[in-house]
Amino acid sequence: MKRKTYGNVMKAIKIIQKKGYTFDEASEIVLKCFDNAEANPNGCSVEYYLDKIVAKEEWLQCKI
Repeated sequence: MKRKTYGNVMKAIKIIQKKGYTFDEASEIVLKCFDNAEANPNGCSVEYYLDKIVAKEEWLQCKI
């Protein structure tokens, strides 16, 4: 996923939703991932940032 198109955003949202996040949470996370990838054009891809997102259950355990 190189560009922020509707199809790519929806694919990324589905990936994040599989990790236990709601649609609204996933959409915010995905947009941040695309912004990070655009800020670093020679850096990491969107998939790299999506892989770094932990499951919601793990995140809640670390938060407590």
